[in-house]
Amino acid sequence: MATIARRTVLSALLIACLSMFCGSASARLAYRIAVSTPDQTRTLLHAEEYGQGPTLLLLHGLGASTFTWRHILPALARDHRVIALDLMGFGRSEKLLDRQYSAADQAALVAAFIRKRGLTSVTLIGHSFGGTVALLTALEFKREPDRIARLVVIDAPALKQNFSDVAALLRAPGLTKMIMNAASPEFIAQLLLNFARAPGQHASEADVRGYAAPFYDLGSRHAFIATAQAILDANKLGMGARYRAIQQPTLLVWCRRDRVVPLATGRRLKRLLPNARLVILKKCNHLPQDEVPKALLAKLRSFLDQ
Repeated sequence: MATIARRTVLSALLIACLSMFCGSASARLAYRIAVSTPDQTRTLLHAEEYGQGPTLLLLHGLGASTFTWRHILPALARDHRVIALDLMGFGRSEKLLDRQYSAADQAALVAAFIRKRGLTSVTLIGHSFGGTVALLTALEFKREPDRIARLVVIDAPALKQNFSDVAALLRAPGLTKMIMNAASPEFIAQLLLNFARAPGQHASEADVRGYAAPFYDLGSRHAFIATAQAILDANKLGMGARYRAIQQPTLLVWCRRDRVVPLATGRRLKRLLPNARLVILKKCNHLPQDEVPKALLAKLRSFLDQ
């Protein structure tokens, strides 16, 4: 009995420590899970779970982590099981230097995560690069339609476009690498937030620290550069042709003044997806979960309650 009691206490302490480590004391569960695909070796992904109910799986964008959902996650978790996942190379997930970081590579790992966790009827919610990953994850399950119920795609670079001047900087990987390796994590985070937020919207010190934290690991910097390059390499005509096969109800959410992925991309994506509708948010650029969380949450609620 004493042995069982000790194990119970140790298990409780482990879960508590994991929650403290991830900076989300309200998380029902935080863990790292090993997943693999036929083309990739084992990868450890970090996930945090909150609440109970229908499952929502949140996928962050380039340079972000589970931290990006902090303003909307508590409200979603009131009546949903919310799983926030760090994509490979980001947040607290494993960062491997010899891996590919395209949206397709990430989607394969997300699909492996869904299968390993035994998830069904999932609503995928992806922001920016995570939105592209969400679309490709849905395609991974064409023969398992019960896995993905709905999608929410937020400001995603899922179709060929003329990238903004900010994104064009990433076309010089040598320069980007030099900047990323020399800069402090806080400088990198502040720079990315300045690019992603609307003019005049300033990030708090807490926001900068939260976005900066993963960049203390040099692997995060490598993953950022590799992912950015993969986004540019995939920016070709016809990249969205496969999306026509996605039959699930899909909510497209776009900031009207998005300077990173213009609203025109959202309008084109709506025409491609058979069962999609587009809603437009004001007073934001490319980070609505930070800039206008209440407005974003209202759109999500309307869609999820249907």
